[in-house]
Amino acid sequence: MRKEKGSNLNRITFEVVEKLGGATPKELLSYTIMNEEAEVEYYARLAGKAKKPSIKLIFKRMSEESEKHAYLLRRLFGKLFPEEEPVRVEAPPVEVHPLYPKLESVGDYFEALEYCMESELFAKRTYELLATMAEDEEVKELAMNLVAMEQDHYEELKKVYDLLKILVEKKLLPETLKPGGYLFTDDLKAKYFLLELAEAGVKVKALLRQKPCGAFREIVKALDVLWVTKVDAENSVKPSQVPRLKGDLTSSLKGTSEESRKGAIFIENLGYLTVELGFKKAVDFVLYLKDSALLYKGYVIVTANPEAFDKKEWALLTYELKLVP
Repeated sequence: MRKEKGSNLNRITFEVVEKLGGATPKELLSYTIMNEEAEVEYYARLAGKAKKPSIKLIFKRMSEESEKHAYLLRRLFGKLFPEEEPVRVEAPPVEVHPLYPKLESVGDYFEALEYCMESELFAKRTYELLATMAEDEEVKELAMNLVAMEQDHYEELKKVYDLLKILVEKKLLPETLKPGGYLFTDDLKAKYFLLELAEAGVKVKALLRQKPCGAFREIVKALDVLWVTKVDAENSVKPSQVPRLKGDLTSSLKGTSEESRKGAIFIENLGYLTVELGFKKAVDFVLYLKDSALLYKGYVIVTANPEAFDKKEWALLTYELKLVP
């Protein structure tokens, strides 16, 4: 079945390239605009069907990204062809084809994500082939820009797919997660994971280095968020003041435990705190909270880039915190 699907996609790829290989910039722009606008609707519909918060969020983000791409393409079209509208091009779509699974079981989510990833790679391969065959330089350049867009889509979908796979295989789903400290090397995966915890009833307090925007504003609604920044802003804390929060954060873990609930503390980008506070002070803060989490049957979740630490520092972090790649 998978081989048959791949063969069918290859056939469509060459059909698309054959139709568009000699296309004018106007025709190619028109074609890509319509594809991106169809993708906006497709991902929005998948987001509406999804029940898992992380999957709902990724589909919302894909819909938003496609909307941005369509806007940029339309703006480029208006610049190149003032007072004209995109024209209809007779070629098969290279974006997602309709697939609306039930999205109820983990298997359904894997299937949907696999399908969407395959579709994004299909689109990327099509635009790559088009770039090599197109004679017009503007068409080549536009095709290569589209290659980069589709690669970005694929990579974010794959992050959520890989995260879901890890959570299932390592029994890190909210219902089976053991108290203690967890270390993520990818901020996006960690944020998707936090939404799963919040949906499961875990009370999450988050120290974010990046101010949430776009679809990630859902995090602000679901979690108790402080923005770690030197700028004076609402719901923010200066990095130098972060260590003073350990008493309040520990009290929060204790309080949720007394309510027969679980609590979690999230710290985004430990490397930034290390630069601001020094490694010892930053890690003392994290390990104090980890011990508090063990005491009160909660969690501490940290994100960090291995390249921001030397070998001994990273060895200590991965010894004290369970690594989630």
